[in-house]
Amino acid sequence: MENQVPLRHHHYPETEAEYEAELTETENEFAEQLEEVEEKAHKQIQRYLLWGSLSVVVNIAMFYLFNSIFGVEYQISNLLAWVFSVQTAFWVDKLLVFKHASDHPFRDMGKFYGTRVFTYILEAVILYVGISLLSFHPTITKVIGHGLAVIGNYFFSKWFIFNNKAHTKA
Repeated sequence: MENQVPLRHHHYPETEAEYEAELTETENEFAEQLEEVEEKAHKQIQRYLLWGSLSVVVNIAMFYLFNSIFGVEYQISNLLAWVFSVQTAFWVDKLLVFKHASDHPFRDMGKFYGTRVFTYILEAVILYVGISLLSFHPTITKVIGHGLAVIGNYFFSKWFIFNNKAHTKA
């Protein structure tokens, strides 16, 4: 056993030139993979902005309709607009933005609504401060509050709901 030569793997570089060539090849492969991931993320953000604008339009339009046309109190108008826009956003995000395949769409919907509650509360606080305390215009305050909520919603959707790491179809 003492005279046994250690096994050599043919894929290990033996010279500095081979090492440098393999290192360059590995760096190039990594750069290509990184570029693909960045391109995919960039396209996903573009789809979120494009298709997500639909749920923003639904949210703002429903708020305006309930609050300004029907005279419903602004927090109730916000809640009604939220329900309509979250339902729109769930299906748009699932099918068009994140292209998420799942055997459990209602569980995904529950998680989606759960994360949206946090941003709804954030928006409700912004509305209260903007409208009740600072007397800003309700629709303008709504646009500002909803804009901040949209940013939070993207990250919640990407990381917690439509991440395709679990419960996806084969």
